[in-house]
Amino acid sequence: MDSKLRLRFDRGTLVVEPPVGITLSDALWDPRSDSLRAPAHRFHHLLKEASQRGLHVDDDIQAGWADSPVRQATCASRLQLRPYQEQALAAWRGFERRGLICLPTGAGKTRVAVAAILEAKQSAVVLCPTRALAAAWVLELAQWGLGPVGLFSDGERRLGDVTTVMTFESAYRHMDHVGHRFGVLIVDEAHHFGSLGRAEALEACAATTRMGLSATPPPDGSVALERLSWLVGPLVFEIGFADLVGTHLAPVVVARLIVRLDQDERERYSRGVDPFLAMRRTFLRTNPGVDYVTIARALSASREGRSALRSHAAAMALSSFPRAKRRLVEQLLKTHKGDRSVVFTAYVENAFTVAEDNLIPVIAAETSAKERTQILEDLRAGKVRAVASARVLNEGIDLPDANVAIIVAGTQGRREHVQRVGRVLRKAKDKTARVYELVTEETADARRAEARGTIC
Repeated sequence: MDSKLRLRFDRGTLVVEPPVGITLSDALWDPRSDSLRAPAHRFHHLLKEASQRGLHVDDDIQAGWADSPVRQATCASRLQLRPYQEQALAAWRGFERRGLICLPTGAGKTRVAVAAILEAKQSAVVLCPTRALAAAWVLELAQWGLGPVGLFSDGERRLGDVTTVMTFESAYRHMDHVGHRFGVLIVDEAHHFGSLGRAEALEACAATTRMGLSATPPPDGSVALERLSWLVGPLVFEIGFADLVGTHLAPVVVARLIVRLDQDERERYSRGVDPFLAMRRTFLRTNPGVDYVTIARALSASREGRSALRSHAAAMALSSFPRAKRRLVEQLLKTHKGDRSVVFTAYVENAFTVAEDNLIPVIAAETSAKERTQILEDLRAGKVRAVASARVLNEGIDLPDANVAIIVAGTQGRREHVQRVGRVLRKAKDKTARVYELVTEETADARRAEARGTIC
């Protein structure tokens, strides 16, 4: 009797031909093609099940993974990993080279991933959320002998001989065609997939070696963490800012600066929030425990409700950037005119206001890759003293020379806050990082600040 399990990659799935009389836990019948299929990301589990049953696997997927240029790349020992990075890698190995590694921003997650790729000696793909971060990964991989690096981003669709970098969006669009080409999958800022948004990008990749990287993992026991465990692997290693600040990260001084609304702003704020709060109270009496999204959806069904939502949004924007914060940002930038500062705002229009007030550049979504690179080079060289941004600099962009963060406001909670603080914590000689968090008292801005807490 034929004891071979035959597997073939097809459009992000595996066509499965089990021996007669054998059923497999991950394979389901697809009536459209009259075949058994499994998601490509279950390749590892199918191989494991076949081994446990004593079945030989016949596939043409793994044969394409081992590539001679990988063996000629930089030796992993040259990376000189820090002790906690070695521990993270060891923990990941202990979970069959699958899992989520959580290190603070600036602690060297990229270095751990490069070590994993070098160790695996297989073709690899790196997924990351933005074009800017994709460009940074291309440079990093090439530095360690893993080039020429392929890139799927900004209209480019080029596979590398050894490594390829894709934005999340590009992976979502193209992984079902190339997902069999990679033995290693690295997912940077992996927490984005906890909500299953664009999860098909991970499901369509057959890589058996998987590593997720994040500074802000989903909470223990959450549905999001369970989803990441299914797609990438379980949380295998985590270390926080407090464990590394002052040793492997720069010492940091954090100051929360409280401001007040001017009288006319207070009146506008109250007029903006009061109608919404009244409607919310009424809605909660008959629908206790519902979240903001549900309330907003219900209110948007009426003209009065839509008006209340618009007024409420305007009040939130006001509390995020009142005149007192605007003045305080100007004062702080003057105080730190000899430093390299990053100003984070909640809304892009506020970033442009800060830039105009203080004659500094802005990095926004529409900033071209060339212009963004030039701005960051000028910041590192001291040609510009500061840069303003709303969200573009939240994740992944390397700012090793920045030592002052002015966090004007945020809308994404603790995760965003951690990412922003981490932008100035990369260690450098004689560096002490300073973080200023600006908070408008007796407003939603203050409640958001209280909810996200402190990190150091």
